Amino acid sequence: MEKHEVEALLTLAEELHFGRTAQRLYVSTARVSQTIKQLEHRVGVPLFERTSRHVALTPIGKQLVD
Repeated sequence: MEKHEVEALLTLAEELHFGRTAQRLYVSTARVSQTIKQLEHRVGVPLFERTSRHVALTPIGKQLVD
């Protein structure tokens, strides 16, 4: 994992909000989303459950963060 991927993963795990994560990392929301999607693709499983109103870690995502 690259540094920016780790930062995005850990920050999103804390915030559980793409907009606040983007603000903290000084990047766009789209960049955070793209980074997480790339990471999920590489790992092969979803790390976050997303709806229009909710973001939560999946069990695999929680293991990775821990």
